[in-house]
Amino acid sequence: MKNIFKFLMISLSFLILNIETVQAATAKGNADVYKVTMRKIELCTGYTVVDFDNVHTADACHNAVVIGSGDKEVDIASVTAGAAAASYGDPALLPLGETYTHMRVTVDRKFVIKSESALDTGGSNDTDNCVTTATTDEQFGSGSSEAARKYSHRVAVAEGGTNAEMNMYMINGRQSDESTTNYTQCFNANCSQNNSSWSWNYAKDASELTSAIAMRTMRSSLTTDDIQLVYALSTPYTVSLIPPTIDISFGTSAAIKASEHPTEADLCYFEPMEPNVTITIK
Repeated sequence: MKNIFKFLMISLSFLILNIETVQAATAKGNADVYKVTMRKIELCTGYTVVDFDNVHTADACHNAVVIGSGDKEVDIASVTAGAAAASYGDPALLPLGETYTHMRVTVDRKFVIKSESALDTGGSNDTDNCVTTATTDEQFGSGSSEAARKYSHRVAVAEGGTNAEMNMYMINGRQSDESTTNYTQCFNANCSQNNSSWSWNYAKDASELTSAIAMRTMRSSLTTDDIQLVYALSTPYTVSLIPPTIDISFGTSAAIKASEHPTEADLCYFEPMEPNVTITIK
């Protein structure tokens, strides 16, 4: 079962490409907490190249077999993260003798992250004390809420706040060859000042991804909380009775990015970044 667990772990990286319409000074740092919610993992006997809007369809995962389902939150910054994530899949569900070539993973669009220490973006406004803070409805604008705007707005956080776990989302985006704007950037702590002409780019094809070969594009027209990614196994796996020994570790030394707000002094905004994953199978 070694390829099953190997690619389950890599899936937690969720490999996103993002390019803002306005560039700003940035810094990456360590995440003291990095929680991801796994929702489903499936093995596939094959994959047909699809538009990334259709990663959830049968063409993207032939003869799918679900080997893990149900929400399971894993803090991959924890020393026990590897064991917790590996226990999510049940290899007993696979038919003996079947050969699998791909895996499809479904995760929630929400991530809960806490910065280990303050980040210095090194920008012109010298935003040198960026820390994650507890998420509130007020950050998303008067008369609205986090639930209503979690995919359409990115909040601004005043530097020097009280360090706490912060909710971050895979916000509305577009494929990388498109020109539409798709989310609102808040310009102050209660989002009364903002700009709706910002852009978040998702990959259009496999050449733009690092490990995944497909990742569903999170457009504003979607109402789902799920995102699906497809991975090609390093070699086809044929189910047998011999279990592997698996050792999994995570590195979150650069798993959070803080950016200086491009127009307002002393404000930061945050993005989740890809954690490092090390897997030893004997």
